Amino acid sequence: MRIIFIPGIITWSFYMKGWKKDLPHYFPNDEIVFLDELLYLHTQQNKMNKIVQKGIELLNDGKETIILSHSFGGILGKTMIDQAKNHQVKKFITMATPHEMNIFGVRKAKQFLKTPKTVSVETQSFGGFLDLIVPYFWSKPQNSIQHDNFWCEHISFLLIPATRRKVLKNCQVRTP
Repeated sequence: MRIIFIPGIITWSFYMKGWKKDLPHYFPNDEIVFLDELLYLHTQQNKMNKIVQKGIELLNDGKETIILSHSFGGILGKTMIDQAKNHQVKKFITMATPHEMNIFGVRKAKQFLKTPKTVSVETQSFGGFLDLIVPYFWSKPQNSIQHDNFWCEHISFLLIPATRRKVLKNCQVRTP
C-alpha cells in the first residue's frame, strides 16, 4: 500500500513534521510519499500543475493508494484522482478542504484545475468547528461517506498530535 499526503497552500516544512513522524509509525511497511516539496498558492497555476502532474504520475502506476490531504491539497487530490487513468485509490481523506467554498479565488482555481465536484472513490472528510480559513460547513464534499467535525481550527490538523490521531482513528485507516 502507498500513502500520499498532499498539503495545502503555503504549508511550510515544519508544519509537516508531525505527519512525517506519525505516518511511518502508523504504516511501517507502506510506502509514504509527501507532495510537499513545492510551496504554492491557489493562484499559482504553474506550481499547482506540477504537483497535480506528479500525483497523476504516481497514481497511474496502479499501486493501491490512500490519499490524505489538508486544505487546498484536497482539491489537488480530487483533480489527481479524476485525471489519473489507472489509479487504485482505496480511500481519499480530506481535512479542512474547501470542497464547497467558492470565494477568495478558490472557484477560479478549481475551474483552472478542472476539479470535479465528486470523485468515484471512497471519500472521508474532516472539518474544524473553529476553522476560520475553511469553515466546517464548506469542508464536506458531496460524496463523503462520513464527515466529522472536531473542536479545532485549520492548522490543528497539521500541528496538534491529538488531532492527527483522531483523523487516523476516525477514518478507520488501519493503525498498530
